[in-house]
Amino acid sequence: MKCIAAVEVDLDESPIGTRSRAASDLRGKPVVARTMEQLCKSRRIDHLFVLCPPQQTDRCERLIPDELRRRVTVRARRVEAAPFRTLVRVARKWSLDGWRGGIGGICSMDEYTRSEELALLAHAESTDALLCASPCGPLIDPVLVDTMIDHSERTIDESRITFAQAPPGLVGTVYSTDILIEMAQKHSPPGMVLSYKPDMPMMDLAHKSCCYTAPASVRHAGGRLIVDTDRAMRTVDAYLATGMPIEAETVGRWLIERADGEIPDLPLEVEIELTTGDQLANTILRPRGAAVGKRGPIDLSLIEKIAAELGAVDDSLVVLGGFGEPLLHPQFDDIVRILRDNGVYGIAVRSNCLALCEKRIDALITHQVDILAAALDAWTPELYRTVNGEDRLDEAINNVRQLTGKRGERRSVAPLVVPEMTKSVDTLGEMDHFFDGWVRETGWANFVGYSHYSHRREDRCVVNMAPPSRRACRRMGSRATVLADGRFLVCDQDFDGAHAAGSLTDASIRDLWHGDRLQGARCSHRDGSFDAMPLCTACEEWHRP
Repeated sequence: MKCIAAVEVDLDESPIGTRSRAASDLRGKPVVARTMEQLCKSRRIDHLFVLCPPQQTDRCERLIPDELRRRVTVRARRVEAAPFRTLVRVARKWSLDGWRGGIGGICSMDEYTRSEELALLAHAESTDALLCASPCGPLIDPVLVDTMIDHSERTIDESRITFAQAPPGLVGTVYSTDILIEMAQKHSPPGMVLSYKPDMPMMDLAHKSCCYTAPASVRHAGGRLIVDTDRAMRTVDAYLATGMPIEAETVGRWLIERADGEIPDLPLEVEIELTTGDQLANTILRPRGAAVGKRGPIDLSLIEKIAAELGAVDDSLVVLGGFGEPLLHPQFDDIVRILRDNGVYGIAVRSNCLALCEKRIDALITHQVDILAAALDAWTPELYRTVNGEDRLDEAINNVRQLTGKRGERRSVAPLVVPEMTKSVDTLGEMDHFFDGWVRETGWANFVGYSHYSHRREDRCVVNMAPPSRRACRRMGSRATVLADGRFLVCDQDFDGAHAAGSLTDASIRDLWHGDRLQGARCSHRDGSFDAMPLCTACEEWHRP
């Protein structure tokens, strides 16, 4: 089987919307040159093609290491940006560290797969298969690449895509030429091939022959190894500094060990409560109303402070939610504008959608909020009334449809609408209908686990999902919550703010994130002591990312 490889390079911008680091220096070599060196070590790849914008061909030629020039060809790409590029960019923002998990089934292979361009290349080169990889994956393992191509050749009659469950950048994806042509004709990303479709149910392809079973340390590792964000650059640089071999299992074990103790300079995700006002103050699914107390509306000066600090990191994520309805903030439009103007990478809004009026819809689209998590929680009015104490499901759904209609009129991908249901003993019976129904209408839906908030609320969980052995809380190393009065929480289960780490009114996010209160809690957890604060003892959410 003849197999070529292709990497698509843009020296200005990455496919996920960050600045390109393809030509950036990484320990003495350009990132893309390191990637080329790794791919050219493969025994199964006949030739490597670098596809780039026509105006960048000369610059890309100069990045090829001299010893690889007979094995690497630079070609100007012939196809403009694929129609699904913006969808992929928006859908992947909250799952960059994993190979899958994007909204609508979008996965890491979609980021660097321009199917129309690859189909033209594969046809012109009369190749049987093509390996597509990121140009900024300097830790790609050529041995694993060869193993995947061998696997693809053995299973070619039953699978036309070969992928592996691995951290993004550690492997590539092998496509048969005919599947590339088919995807090009349909203008669809590969994730759509793998995603769940309620009207065509089938076994998850991760359990079929098209998924090569990588070693356990590779499958269980998380972390972005595609150098297109500040965090990913630091991760890859840290690995190269160890001097360990670029070998998939070794990299996987290192990522797993690093995840237990690595605290980033700033939290990856910050949830901001804008107000505790809520039209569904008596819902039984989450803390609201009297249980929370009155806070806010948050002052714009705090939003400006948060936005300026997070905007300095190119993959920071913000969720507008907390323990109230964010759309009720009188200056909501200004808030999303400030976040965007400061360069915050990802913005999501979690809303019950009852205040989703024309003005708010305009703000969501104009400022390109990425995700609207629509907390609908029910498929029928009867269940909605049971869990929320109000008969307003039709109102919320109509508002969602107003948004999707306006989004279509303005030819905007964002915001992606993700209807959410809290999984509880009350909602369990409608979960299937909810998920399938909304996947058909909006492309995706989501379930969030019910929390009893360390047994301060009635336990309505279907089953305790926590693993049998307690470990350090995962959230304290990646996520933070800011209340509407500026308090910065140690734990997002602290809905009344009784155990805050401090306040953003007189400190920065960085200071509080690395301050004594949070660091002390992290150290306590790492030492196996889970009484860092009263909430930790009875918590059953510590395992959730």
